[in-house]
Amino acid sequence: MPSFSVWKYALPPNYDRNVNKIYPYSEVPFLGEYNLVKIPVSPYKFVDHIDYWGEGRIEVTAGCSGFTNCYNINHVHQVVSNGPDANRKIPNRIPVISFTNCDTSSYIEDNSVELITVMGAPINTSCAEDIGRIINNDVGKVVVFGFEEDSANIKNLESELTKKALVYCEDFSLPSKLLDLTLFDSHRAYLNLTDMSDCLYKNIVEKKYENAVSKSKLLHDSNNGSVISDTVSKLLKERQQNIWSYAYKLWNSNEKSLITNYFPQQFQAIFNGDYVTIVNKRNNLAIKLDANTDSYNDRLAWGDSQDKTSNRVIWKFIPIWQNNSVTFKIINIEHGMYLKLDVNTDNIGDRKAWGDNNSNEERFEWILVPVMINYELIFLIINKRYNQGLKLDANVDEYGDRILWGHNGSVSHDPNYFGWYIMYWRTN
Repeated sequence: MPSFSVWKYALPPNYDRNVNKIYPYSEVPFLGEYNLVKIPVSPYKFVDHIDYWGEGRIEVTAGCSGFTNCYNINHVHQVVSNGPDANRKIPNRIPVISFTNCDTSSYIEDNSVELITVMGAPINTSCAEDIGRIINNDVGKVVVFGFEEDSANIKNLESELTKKALVYCEDFSLPSKLLDLTLFDSHRAYLNLTDMSDCLYKNIVEKKYENAVSKSKLLHDSNNGSVISDTVSKLLKERQQNIWSYAYKLWNSNEKSLITNYFPQQFQAIFNGDYVTIVNKRNNLAIKLDANTDSYNDRLAWGDSQDKTSNRVIWKFIPIWQNNSVTFKIINIEHGMYLKLDVNTDNIGDRKAWGDNNSNEERFEWILVPVMINYELIFLIINKRYNQGLKLDANVDEYGDRILWGHNGSVSHDPNYFGWYIMYWRTN
């Protein structure tokens, strides 16, 4: 137990090694007759970093711990325990009465700290409550070192951080100021929802889908599903086709409810194998296959000018997972044929779309690019083999129908022309 007499006669903090912060209480006892000034002094600023149970920077043979430029919360009579500054007063110390009575409310404002670290020292319920009180829920993060996931310390901490909507992030990259702590080989980070949203988005864009799935589950289970919704909206606005691979991994990781709760209904329809119709945005024609076959028993694909409800316009998407991404085969239910593009082109490089009983080539695979237009979701449907997006012919036949083509060129510039609705099939 720290001794008052040892602390009282200890040498002052080493401010050659450590930055002398404003309003530290390193050399005064707890409360007493002193007129306390709470930090941060300005209501418009945050305390940048507090190391709970910290003693300042310590470098010994076993490794390095602590920081030179932060406040250190510690026992009122604790001195530096080892290293070159052993037995000196702790720099930038904010005192607590005891190791089990961790109330810093006289010294630190509520919700005022950006970063809190804890290195191996116990996180009892009183300590956890104080951390939860002072960490800012909008910009704050808590990083702890040397704790097991299922320890009582972590359970105490998470119980309080959940109240502030700080969520565990398994792949958090330590900032430079935390990288030189060699005394510990593990850490756990708890981030505010803005940072969690950034991390989730980054996981998806960088195709780290397993991490994205685990984050999404944590966010949902902690009643912070709005982060998932916001991330999905951002991906849709940016036309990120990686959203499909993210959704595929959620669907196949027993997290189907997350698709139902946070994604547009088209995602659930496609991954659930529901019957859908595929309707061109510009012409409002549904894709069908011809009633007749050619010499190869293939059927030409059309946009139907009248029919949106019969069996002829029913399709189903089949996800194909390979090389860490998902593509789709598109099967016509009436004929059991898969949509493909022709190997041959016309005089401008376009390719007709057909239905075929076989589907063992890359030209049967399709990429779905989401496009949001005035809060309306449509899709560019692009052939993987030929990189051609589906379109309808400019001309109509005697029935008002239009041939379905793969367009030789980019389709992203004009989604109103090349875009498609994917909607649940309705019988009327």
